[in-house]
Amino acid sequence: DGYEGWTGDDDDDDDDNDGEGNTEGGRQILAGVGYSMGAIVLSNYVARSGRGCRLDAAMAVSGGLDMREQLNFYRSMRLWQPMLAKELRDTLIVGKTEARYRSRLTEAQYLDLMRASSISSIDDQAVVTYNSYDDLTHYYTEMSAMGDTDAFRSLTSSSSSSSENSTSCAAEDSSIASMGRIADVSIPFCVLHALDDPLVTWRTTGRNPSKLVESGTGHVMMLLTKNGGHVGWPLGMNPRTEGWRWMNDAVRDFVVAADGALREEQADRSSREDGDGDGGGGAVAARES
Repeated sequence: DGYEGWTGDDDDDDDDNDGEGNTEGGRQILAGVGYSMGAIVLSNYVARSGRGCRLDAAMAVSGGLDMREQLNFYRSMRLWQPMLAKELRDTLIVGKTEARYRSRLTEAQYLDLMRASSISSIDDQAVVTYNSYDDLTHYYTEMSAMGDTDAFRSLTSSSSSSSENSTSCAAEDSSIASMGRIADVSIPFCVLHALDDPLVTWRTTGRNPSKLVESGTGHVMMLLTKNGGHVGWPLGMNPRTEGWRWMNDAVRDFVVAADGALREEQADRSSREDGDGDGGGGAVAARES
């Protein structure tokens, strides 16, 4: 019937933006902000699109960069995810798309989906099976900004018995090719994540943040907090009075800072170009963003 279920690696809609968010000509910047699953999709788009990204800045809140790490997040699967899995199944599958899943899945597969007690299990029984991925690892690899590299899955590079080999390995690890598509990020991109996130493990942001922020052209920024939960960061004795103020203020401050930096860069570029046009010397290369 032509229907395809939505998946976390579906970033085609972003390519239809046609670059209207560019700051050229003094227009306002277009900043993308994603929360949870939206943050995962946004991160994947920013990394995959590289220099063709239609956004001027982006911020991912409580969304993993490498969802393969979720496969080992057993405590969350046992404690927190069963409640979310039930809500997800009841909201998105039963009553809305149940007929489509029943038409595509076998009775045994649909029964497994109804029995799924974790997000990863639903991904496996619904998304992977329905959309014909090879397996759950294949799906998480495709949906993740860092799904195509293992460069950030350890704290340090592999040790070597000789200093010469160590130097060679370090050079290889630092190469853009070994870092995968995350090294192609071309816009200011901030990742906000709490280390105590009960649903998306901090390991999905990479185990070596210092190495990550130095990847590619240095556009990736990390804001990691000790506490905060998942899309939370409550404040005060009565969090209801503050809502999500800290989280939203962090997003606002990043976007404002990115806007200021981009406008300053644009003004500097225009000044250089005007100076060159007045015969003030040889050609001046515009600073790349």
